[in-house]
Amino acid sequence: MKLFGSDIRLPFYSLLIVLLCHRVQAQQTFQPDWQSLENHNEVPDWMRDAKFGIYCHWGVYAVPAYNNEHYIQHMHNDSPDYSKLGTYKRHLALYGPLEKFDYHDFIPMFKGEHFNANEWADLFVKGGARFAGPVAEHHDGFAMWDSDLTPFNAKDMGPKRDVVGELEKAIRQRGMKFFTSLHHELNYTNVKMKPGWAGSDLKYAKLYGSTMKKQEWDQMWMDKCKELIDKYHPDVIYHDAWLEQVPEKNLQTYLAHYFNEAEKRKQDVIVTYKGEDIPAGVGMEDHENSNPKNIIAKPWLCDYSIGTGLSYSWGYTEGMEIRQPKEIIHTLIEVVSKNGQMLLNLSPKADGTFPDDQKEVVYKVGRWMWSFGEAIYDTRPFSVFGETTAANQKVYYTQKGKTIYAIFLDWPGDNVAVKLKNLSSQSVNGKLKSVHLLGLKNLVKCESTLSASGLTLTVPAKTRIPSDLAYVFKIETE
Repeated sequence: MKLFGSDIRLPFYSLLIVLLCHRVQAQQTFQPDWQSLENHNEVPDWMRDAKFGIYCHWGVYAVPAYNNEHYIQHMHNDSPDYSKLGTYKRHLALYGPLEKFDYHDFIPMFKGEHFNANEWADLFVKGGARFAGPVAEHHDGFAMWDSDLTPFNAKDMGPKRDVVGELEKAIRQRGMKFFTSLHHELNYTNVKMKPGWAGSDLKYAKLYGSTMKKQEWDQMWMDKCKELIDKYHPDVIYHDAWLEQVPEKNLQTYLAHYFNEAEKRKQDVIVTYKGEDIPAGVGMEDHENSNPKNIIAKPWLCDYSIGTGLSYSWGYTEGMEIRQPKEIIHTLIEVVSKNGQMLLNLSPKADGTFPDDQKEVVYKVGRWMWSFGEAIYDTRPFSVFGETTAANQKVYYTQKGKTIYAIFLDWPGDNVAVKLKNLSSQSVNGKLKSVHLLGLKNLVKCESTLSASGLTLTVPAKTRIPSDLAYVFKIETE
């Protein structure tokens, strides 16, 4: 048999396989090019309804627990004019020279002996999260799943647990969507390895990345993305910046694989990006620790770290400073009012437990969310995101059908009249039905008047409110 006019003879079954492969490829909805990938629904409604998620930076960097999760990079920078809180000098003093003790030597110390996926998932639920998951791999090249592509993974080393797999099961069992993040696009340029350092041994090449051939590393980057998809089917894959370091065709091939696999499973998935890493019509843009000034038409994400202060770490560090519940809730309210969704990052310790101060913050955030979440979940932006009252009170708005929520960041005062100029009879587009303050033992109806100049409401006396992080007035229209 001649194939396409050639003299090459193939058995019939081989030709059949070739033809079937061409047919399968042709049946794929998404092809590896931007025009095809832009046909994907970049932000499905489930994300716009969920609003709030929690993820965790947990990896080998939790062992040295110093400065931040970029420890692998800072410990290798021996430049005399480089500080980063003295990471290199401190490393030498505690662990010895890099010729004797490199980043890979922390892996046996990363035991995760108290890691419990069910306890993690319960904490996420208590915090009010609707989607959750782990950092699957950070810049350090250590995969937190059972990987067949690299020996440097949490199933074969360190905890010797499939962390991603266990969390996927626990999170889905509790009705949340499953989230993972990948930061390994920076792995190839992250460490400037010097000859003689212990990490320069080629047996560690897949960990440090920079000692690999670029083409091989590019292939591994793409294959890891696809392996994560095939094994765990995440609903969201978050990418850090620096995707420009990945060949465009590899990025497109991986995304096509993700979207096609999701379509087979009737799964609405999301990929996030920063800046201009991928076209806006393909994924959901992430604004790290920041909030736009106005409502953005396309739904977006804000990932927000519980860590703050000088070190400003996403991973656990000893003595780390953390944000308080009020700041987190206030940021969430502003994010949602501007058509965003918020992803709060937690920082577990190397043993797999969460510090008590972080858990207390999550409990208090959750108390507000479980009490007042109707003003957040399933809402959409109002025509304006908010305003500042005459008494210098900040108020943010969300909307659900004919109901508008006015969320005050601070208590306006007992028995005082407050005028909300942006809630006029024209902007509300209907008659006022009722105004209630949420969270009291019984719903308290507020006296109110709607006019062309705004909504005037009388605030009742503050009693029996389950959380004082922010205050919600439910405004129902006809």
